[in-house]
Amino acid sequence: MKCLLVSLQSNACVTGLKCIAANVRDKGHDARILLLPGYLELELDPAVEGFIREYNPDLIGISLMSIEFYPARNLTRLLREKFQAPIIWGGVHVTVKPDECLKYADYICLGEGETVIVSLLEHLLHKGKEVLPEIPGIWVNCRGEIIKQPDNPPEMDLDILPFQEYLPDYYYGLHKNSIYNFARTPKLFRKYAIYGGTCHMMLTTRGCPFTCGYCANSYLVKVFGKKIRERSVESCINELKGVKKDPYVLYINFEDDCFFAHNREWLEKFCEKYKRHINLPFIVRAIPTMLDREKLFMLKDAGLCVVVMGIQTGSDHVNFEIYKRRVPFATVMKAAGLLVESKVAPYYEMIVDNPYETEEDEMESIKQMSRLPRPYTISLAHLTFFPGTLLTERALEEKIVDPEAYLTRYMVKIDTTYFNKLLYMTPYIPRFLIKPLNKPKAKRSVVHVMLTDSLFFFVKRTIEPAVFFFVLTRGLKYNFNWTLRTVLGNWKSGLAKILFNFLGKSDMEFDERLAIARKKMPDLFK
Repeated sequence: MKCLLVSLQSNACVTGLKCIAANVRDKGHDARILLLPGYLELELDPAVEGFIREYNPDLIGISLMSIEFYPARNLTRLLREKFQAPIIWGGVHVTVKPDECLKYADYICLGEGETVIVSLLEHLLHKGKEVLPEIPGIWVNCRGEIIKQPDNPPEMDLDILPFQEYLPDYYYGLHKNSIYNFARTPKLFRKYAIYGGTCHMMLTTRGCPFTCGYCANSYLVKVFGKKIRERSVESCINELKGVKKDPYVLYINFEDDCFFAHNREWLEKFCEKYKRHINLPFIVRAIPTMLDREKLFMLKDAGLCVVVMGIQTGSDHVNFEIYKRRVPFATVMKAAGLLVESKVAPYYEMIVDNPYETEEDEMESIKQMSRLPRPYTISLAHLTFFPGTLLTERALEEKIVDPEAYLTRYMVKIDTTYFNKLLYMTPYIPRFLIKPLNKPKAKRSVVHVMLTDSLFFFVKRTIEPAVFFFVLTRGLKYNFNWTLRTVLGNWKSGLAKILFNFLGKSDMEFDERLAIARKKMPDLFK
């Protein structure tokens, strides 16, 4: 049986689909992955139609995050005009909004898809598409009748799943009206890949220990449970041995919500084997309350160069009362001190555009962030009200949010407000400048606004790139060659962010297509 897995996201990092495809192929079926970034065309491209017709899949799967909901609707419409293969949707958005998604797909997959897709292919092989599947985790749309199956329990033994490849030979993409095999055209893959394709994106765990009020994870625990499932060290290292064979891979980017959730025994074993067999710089994510000095320096010795840490806000009131996130800023200060001491590159993530924040909250956030030890870099994200979260339920009840805004706006597309500009500059301008500028609207003068705007323009195009270059070089133990290769591999994405607010180049293109489609296909957005 043949399964075509389609990604509509703006970059070529498709970790989930690569894991599903690897399992499909491991179980004796065939799979291909096709990247169609934000596909919002009125007609199906002849190259896409020809590719699908030649492959002749028995099942077409479409993976989507919330921002790809309308492209998924559009592509499903176009595919049904040309092909008879059943269509299944999967991904985080489907798990969170299953009833809505099943209006458009033949099947939807709730939760993890590796075993579900294989079971569906086996069903189609032996019973055909006319017989309704009774498979846990799959809901069916049978001529408008919704048939729901019980949840598919999450896989607890992650080691039984086959490894994903860095660049599998069954990965294709649409580029300028032609379909290319990315493995045969790696330069094209790097054009679409996040970080210029220099990173292999990888998970060593599944699950998050937190249930923050704004995060989709707080809903997903209903499906996956609260237990953090982890792979063995041997499983992780064996995957990375295959990845390291590609000379273009410079880093390993561990996407775990908190890499420090691993216990010391696991990390000791990992660090020893990683240094011996892989020995590449790597990136991890951390939660401030879980960042541990012994673990941090152990990982630093093994090659850790960047730590991405979610701070979200400098206001304890917002964190505790609004976000339901029990992370006092005192723990952030302690964690930040450890990061600077270890000389890894700190990359802090913040949430802005929160309608529940007062000016006092925003000022407190700027004040606290300016206290953090430097150097560090910062990333701002627009507060997105994802369905099913506690904060969204509150906002909808109080009617302060558009219930569909999350379907059309990137989190990194922030509002260019006075406080957002000032917060963004806190790592880069002298502290003696931040204090007089950190004023409520009623006390600002034209001079405050003009100075902030001028500084923002200057900082974003000069100081920020310089600081990022420095902290990255230091994180790489001043290996200039490695830093240069990183910058060259990712310069287009970085330049786009400097020139176009906070979106990357591929995100900008996706965003523009979405705006055009709203005008050309208004019915799609009803």
